[in-house]
Amino acid sequence: MHPLLLRHFSRYISLTEEEIALLPAYFRHRKLRRKELLLEEGEVCRSEYFVIKGCLRQYETDEEGREHVVQFAFEDWWISDPYSMLTATPSIYHIDALEESEVLQLDLDSQQRLFTDFPQMNIYWRMLMQQAFIALQRRVLFLQKPLEERYQEFLRAYAWFEQRIPQHQIAAYLGTSRESLSRVRNTVLKK
Repeated sequence: MHPLLLRHFSRYISLTEEEIALLPAYFRHRKLRRKELLLEEGEVCRSEYFVIKGCLRQYETDEEGREHVVQFAFEDWWISDPYSMLTATPSIYHIDALEESEVLQLDLDSQQRLFTDFPQMNIYWRMLMQQAFIALQRRVLFLQKPLEERYQEFLRAYAWFEQRIPQHQIAAYLGTSRESLSRVRNTVLKK
């Protein structure tokens, strides 16, 4: 089992050596090229993905062709479309790799077996879903703030994103254009 995922689990639950030895059977290792799609809009999402290397993004494209980034996922983060996965309905999102990436894929059937075989995984997943719900609530409020506030808050929490993500992707995450972000960046950096 990949040490990064084991460390992630250990933040929430304890696993025995015997349990750790059984975990690889539930996951599939995948490598992604830069710009490779993991999920395409219209497909049913069938898996959760734990990032062990690289950076992925989840986004939707509006009728004018503008991308709206919902989330980024770096090493030690999960990414998926849980609504599509749990309801077996087509996703409204794309998930692609912004860098060469590697993920551990946990499909829905394997996840259900994992919950049955390792009851503590139910606790782990519940805690992750609670954190995701809190993050979603904060994201809704975040997007209602003026752009300068959004950018400053973004820098406080994720300044290191700018080292790995192009400005137009950050703009799409902040809900603005690259030009508007550039103006705000200049204002903020001059302060």
